Amino acid sequence: MPEITSTSQAQNSAASKAATNLASNFDDFLTLLTTQLTNQDPLNPTDSTEFTNQLVNFTSVEQAIATNQNLESLVKLTQMSQENALSASMINYLGKSVTTNLNVSALSDSEATWNIDLGSSAAKVKYDIYNQDGSIVYSKTEDSAAAGAQQYNWDGTTNSGTTAEDGAYYLVVTAETEGGGDINVDYSFKGIATSIDTVNGETVLKVGDVPIGLGYITSVTQPQTTDPSA
Repeated sequence: MPEITSTSQAQNSAASKAATNLASNFDDFLTLLTTQLTNQDPLNPTDSTEFTNQLVNFTSVEQAIATNQNLESLVKLTQMSQENALSASMINYLGKSVTTNLNVSALSDSEATWNIDLGSSAAKVKYDIYNQDGSIVYSKTEDSAAAGAQQYNWDGTTNSGTTAEDGAYYLVVTAETEGGGDINVDYSFKGIATSIDTVNGETVLKVGDVPIGLGYITSVTQPQTTDPSA
């Protein structure tokens, strides 16, 4: 579901803070104004126009802050409307098979699989697996790898010898030719969309534990079913 801005978040907006400060300063302003009126020379009173200008300037600031608050509210309503529309469109993807070109996979029951495609055969290839915090949890280097589409499997064992927790992980493959040239590596991930969630303020589809932004989905198809009579 879309993330709803809470009251505490609204109170922490720039315009709200400015309004709070203005209210505090207004008391000081009135005190100063009263002091000026009390202590002015009766034979040479301060020009009333000056007091009027001060009040007008203060009111202008107050109106500007109120305008900014209204604009912030409008922006938030627009964002919520867009998120609602995005969530509504994503509902049509639930239960469908979605494919993405992200280098992501889900570790479950000590098994994670990535679909990769090497542009040419490699004389050296390194596999680095990252968790969602961006930290490397596992690395492996091999002397060679064939060109073309293939799978890379990981059993969840980390560099420290422990077993990683289930969840989303990211594979980065660095492949080189015999002469040390870089080899292009493509990735793909496919699974059944099970839910809609909000991650870091972005509405995403969840394929198990894997979050996928709408912009990264390359195809959506009906999942293949096995005919029991076949």
